[in-house]
Amino acid sequence: MPRRARRIAESGIYHVMMRGVNRDAIFLEEEDGDRFLHALDQTRKLSGCRVLAYCLMPNHVHLVLRIADEPIGAVIKRLGVRYAGWFNRKYGRVGHLFQDRFRSEPVEDDGYFVSVIRYVWDNPVEAGLSPSAEKYRWSSRRFLGRPSLVDESELRRLMPPGAMDQPASVRTVSSVEDSTTGQGRPPRYTADEVGLMLAHACGARSAEDFRYLSPQAQRRAICELRTRSVSYAQIARATGLSNSRVRRVHIAGNWTASAVA
Repeated sequence: MPRRARRIAESGIYHVMMRGVNRDAIFLEEEDGDRFLHALDQTRKLSGCRVLAYCLMPNHVHLVLRIADEPIGAVIKRLGVRYAGWFNRKYGRVGHLFQDRFRSEPVEDDGYFVSVIRYVWDNPVEAGLSPSAEKYRWSSRRFLGRPSLVDESELRRLMPPGAMDQPASVRTVSSVEDSTTGQGRPPRYTADEVGLMLAHACGARSAEDFRYLSPQAQRRAICELRTRSVSYAQIARATGLSNSRVRRVHIAGNWTASAVA
């Protein structure tokens, strides 16, 4: 079935979401978030687009961009290639990092623009990662009034007076959150192969060994196995943790430790 054509924003403003393939984490350490923002800054300069808001979550990113001459598809491709190449080299992985097609929604009126901005800012609060948008390190909301890669003068020009403090309307922007399947199925590993990867990651040669590791060491090992597309169920069997526990540990990764200032 052919893909549905991407909707073009007459305003040039888009709410974009980039999600990790198979919903895997795309940020495992503080350095990763810094590197993504550097890639976003370079993309902004090369494409001429304006960044109006951003929020980095463990396994996805929200952006509000106003494009110039370069189409939104080219802008996001430039950004994704830059970051994915660096991430793959750092963690010794190959293949896609992001789902094969990013989500975008045109923003054409003032009311929707306010809702989108507030939604992006409040994403970590809704997810339980931060008590407030202002305290979340990886949200542009924290840096209002300070130099950053966000074009704050353009943002304030587009936002009605007082709108910065209004609550977000989460449901109005849910269309960009629609899930899609990942880029194909993850590879299948035998139990022995998973055991060897686990031992390489943390030294644990059994579920009992894994149980005695520190929470930080367990988290790093789970994240490393997920970068190699080992399934949650396989990790659960190898570590003795429940499937849901493995998923929670992975999604949090080392990310939340540095997310709140």
